[in-house]
Amino acid sequence: MNMSMMPLAASAARRFEGFVRPETRAEASKAKSVMVLEYALPLGSCVHMTPLYEALKRGSPSLTLTVATRGLGLQVLRHSPYVDHLLETPDPLKDVGATATALMRAIRQRGLNPDCCLTGVPDERTKIALLAVLACRGWRGGFTVRGSLYQRPLLREAGLSQIGNNLRLAEMLGLPSELREPKVFYSQTNVEAARALLGPIRVQGRPVLAVVACNSGGQRTGWHEDRWVTVLRECFGRMGFAVVYVGTAADSEAIETLRGKAGGIGISLAGKTNVNELAAVLALSDMVVAIDTGTMHVGRAVEVPMVVLGPSWQKPLEWLPLGKPQVRILRGEDRVGVPEGYRLDEISAESVVAALHELRGLYPTSEAAREARVAAGLSEIDLLRGR
Repeated sequence: MNMSMMPLAASAARRFEGFVRPETRAEASKAKSVMVLEYALPLGSCVHMTPLYEALKRGSPSLTLTVATRGLGLQVLRHSPYVDHLLETPDPLKDVGATATALMRAIRQRGLNPDCCLTGVPDERTKIALLAVLACRGWRGGFTVRGSLYQRPLLREAGLSQIGNNLRLAEMLGLPSELREPKVFYSQTNVEAARALLGPIRVQGRPVLAVVACNSGGQRTGWHEDRWVTVLRECFGRMGFAVVYVGTAADSEAIETLRGKAGGIGISLAGKTNVNELAAVLALSDMVVAIDTGTMHVGRAVEVPMVVLGPSWQKPLEWLPLGKPQVRILRGEDRVGVPEGYRLDEISAESVVAALHELRGLYPTSEAAREARVAAGLSEIDLLRGR
């Protein structure tokens, strides 16, 4: 659909709804069945929606919570104890009509009747709002660029993180909205797969450092290779870490290049895990050093000690895990825009090494610490195969 036609489509959708459905004025606090549309799928966005689902279910355990999503959204939520129904559909950003048809069919098959349809910060898209109009008979609320399509639209609050803004949806339903940390759950099968992947570098009894050196997306958050090499040699040599590189298949070539420059230190798991196995791998690691990318948010979700290299051009409040005792964030002074050739220039190799030493002193590596992290994220639920 051409962007210039969006206002006309939105107006037509509202007129259509006026003919086929009575306008609902139901009290938000009386909602018993809630559907969330989650289709903006950068991994970090998916992870940052998870505190909302926990808040909804902890605030109202009898609430039926349904999430309609696809791709990475399915992986992040597959084993979540806070979601009742996980509905897979096509991508509404490609075909709203086909997605609406698939979603309505899935709702009927599950016998669901959502009182409302909500969208978080990442999904404030006109096509997603149109999907809500077409597929949900209840009232609509949340973040949207087409406020006229929602009975209860929200605008972002600049003083809140993305997690904080998402949690305002719980507040809309009359439920507590205190800040919560994101969580990514995994199955016992995922844990066994992670142990098998890490097995080859556990044989020497070394603690494991997981390295997130590549960003598969479009943001410029990379770091200088020579500085990575300095950190890798220090961690492997003086600190005694075994090194494992994590990332997507698209990162494989860049990781192999970095390994070569570091003298072959470490093994690469790039492209060898799904999101749930990745979470288990990070939980079983002893420490993580990461640029600001999706995998870093998974590390935050499993609460592994972590050094984060943050870009100076992005506001830290929105995305970074501020104020977490097990996380050290390194970044330069705030700047506007990304200079040509910028590669986290303000962060030195020495500062990263120092932060790793500090965290290791505060969080000594141990099997007990690893197993406690694993247990915290272990789930027997599989929403794609039935609970």
